[in-house]
Amino acid sequence: MATFDEPPGASKQMPDDVVRQANEQYWYSDAGVNQLARELELSKGAFYEIIAPLPAGVPCPHGDGELAFTNRTARERGFVSCPACGLEDERERVLARLEEAAHDPTVGGPPTADDAAVADPPAAPTRSLETLLIVTALAGVAAGLVLGGLLRRR
Repeated sequence: MATFDEPPGASKQMPDDVVRQANEQYWYSDAGVNQLARELELSKGAFYEIIAPLPAGVPCPHGDGELAFTNRTARERGFVSCPACGLEDERERVLARLEEAAHDPTVGGPPTADDAAVADPPAAPTRSLETLLIVTALAGVAAGLVLGGLLRRR
C-alpha cells in the first residue's frame, strides 16, 4: 500500500492514525464518503481535508515529481495531476508522451510547458459539453419567451 503524506490543508490537530486510516479506507474500499466520515467520527468536510492524493506511478513530464490521482473518480477515469506544476491529463496519454519522448532522439529531455502548448492543445475542460448544453437550453427558453411575448401582442 502507498503511504500517505499529510495533505497541505490538513488540520495539525488530526491524529496521524486517523489520517492514515481515512486515506486507506478512502482509496482501497468502495465505501461511500459519508459512511467513512461517520465511522471515523468526522464531518464530510474534515474527511475530505485529510485525504491525500494517491500516487499514480507516473513521473511528471515536466520533471516536477510524480503525478497523482486527486480523488477516486479521477482514478476511475485515469485522470492524473501534478501537485507541483498543475499539469492535468489522462494517465495513458501522459505515458504515451513519455514513451514517445524516450524513443525520439530529437527530443532533448522531458517536454516543457511551452512544448506541450505547441505540440498538443490542452484538453478541453470536462464540463464544456455540460456548459454548452445548459447555455443552449437557456437560449432556447429565452427565445421562446421573446417569441411568445411578440405573438401575444398581435
